[in-house]
Formats: sequence, structure tokens, C-alpha cells
Amino acid sequence: MKTIYLVTHGPTEKNVPDPGMTNEGLEMVRNLRTQLATFLPPEGPTQIHVGTGRRQWQIVQTLGFSHRENLYVSDFWGGAATVTSTKEVILLGHGLQIPREKYLTIAHLQPFYSQTIAGLPDKSLICSGRPVLVRLGMQEEDCSSGSLYALHVQDNGQIKIELLIAGVCLIK
Repeated sequence: MKTIYLVTHGPTEKNVPDPGMTNEGLEMVRNLRTQLATFLPPEGPTQIHVGTGRRQWQIVQTLGFSHRENLYVSDFWGGAATVTSTKEVILLGHGLQIPREKYLTIAHLQPFYSQTIAGLPDKSLICSGRPVLVRLGMQEEDCSSGSLYALHVQDNGQIKIELLIAGVCLIK
């Protein structure tokens, strides 16, 4: 068995393309930094994987890992698109709004998540958001933002999700 850690971004700016975290969201992630260190080897995460959106990048910066050589960036871990206040509309990074049912990224990537996470080295870190958890089978309303999760990869490739440090639920 191995464990991959996931830090989810905290609350973000509302209804703006490629939103950044609010001061509250940044503080939530900042508070995770010391606690995360207790789970990682002294030299830090084996690998760091971060999405391409502003809020994902703010996680890695706030945790102090943005200049590491073992940092990898991919849209797989999240991008600039975000849900609007209505929860039924997705706001793309360039400003276009589309109905949520027309945004298929989660559905298209879901089959690859368990396999990709299982292939990461033990003690790796993912800096992303709730969609990673949804793609692993959690219900959106059960996911916590500004949180630390342990993704325990079993020998058979299944992933057991453990919430280590709770943040806030942004879906109501």
C-alpha cells in the first residue's frame, strides 16, 4: 500500500474566470502546511502534481513547493474552469459560461483517475480541488475544501480516501 496526499484549495473568488482563493482560502491552506509536513518525509513530497488554474497554483505556492524540481503541472489536476454561484453554470477560463451538463471534463477523465493516482510514487502530493475526489467516486457535497486528504492506494489498485484535516464544504 502507498499513500498519496491531496490538498484541496480553499474558498475562491466568486463568478470570475480562473478564480484565485480568497484570503480565507489562502489562510486555510497556509494552516495545512505544518500539519502536512508531519505526514511527509523530511525532504518533502516525492513528487508534486498541480493543476493549471490559479487556485491550484496558489496551493503549491502557499505550501512552499513552487520551486521544487519534482513539480509537475497538468490540466489533469484541474484548470481555470469553475462553477458559478448558481451551481448550474460553469465559467470557463476565458469567460464563456456554459450549462453544467455540457461540461464533460469530469466524465471524460474519471476512468483514468484511479490508475493515474495508483501510478504515482508513495508520499506524492496533489494540489487540486474537489473534482479529484468526485472523479474517485465521492459525492460532491461530501468533499471538503481547504483540506488535507490521504489517498491510500491498495495493492489491488483501489483507492481508499481518508480525510485527515477538514476544511469547509462549499456545496450546499
